Amino acid sequence: MKAKQTILSITVVIFICFQLIFPTATAHTGGVFTIIVSENGVVPGNVQMLVNDTARWINVDDRDNVTHRIFVDANSDGIYNGTEDWDSGNLTHQCEHVNGTKVDENCNAYFDIPFNETYLNMSYFNVTGTYAFFDLVYNETSESTEIVYGNVTVNSDSHLTAGFQDTNSNNKETIDDEEKNEDSDFLLIIAAASAIGAMILGGMILFGNKEE
Repeated sequence: MKAKQTILSITVVIFICFQLIFPTATAHTGGVFTIIVSENGVVPGNVQMLVNDTARWINVDDRDNVTHRIFVDANSDGIYNGTEDWDSGNLTHQCEHVNGTKVDENCNAYFDIPFNETYLNMSYFNVTGTYAFFDLVYNETSESTEIVYGNVTVNSDSHLTAGFQDTNSNNKETIDDEEKNEDSDFLLIIAAASAIGAMILGGMILFGNKEE
């Protein structure tokens, strides 16, 4: 009976050690990252987000007879209006509704692209990368056009948080990441040593009980 209790205790200790060495990973569930399209341009122009996030371009330009149209280079071939690329169609400031239903089904004030494996029909790491886009601004009154360029960078969810990224703090973030990695490596070494020690101790006790 004592040997069984000892073996059970050792098993629990080993299980805890392995949990420390190989923690359970949870995928980033995703959120909506808003990109404001206005008279003054696109903000932010360079987006940092994670796999499973959705990029949402929202038109807040309330000028009369002005439309915005988002083109995204999906396959990074330098062409924005290819058959594989994404086109929002004309985005207006607002759409007319009657009893909660849009009068014109083709009227849109925003445009969504979910950067996930299902929507893009890609593997997880193929979803990551930088997607160039531009906003085609058309003024119907003056018949003039303007193009505003930007990028959406989709990262894996390792060591990153969705949201705005301060490019001026890249060096500091790199140093912080290196320090965190060193701390993690140290903890992994301790956990591995603890697991090996527990197994050795269990073997000694088990063989000792057999000899008795």
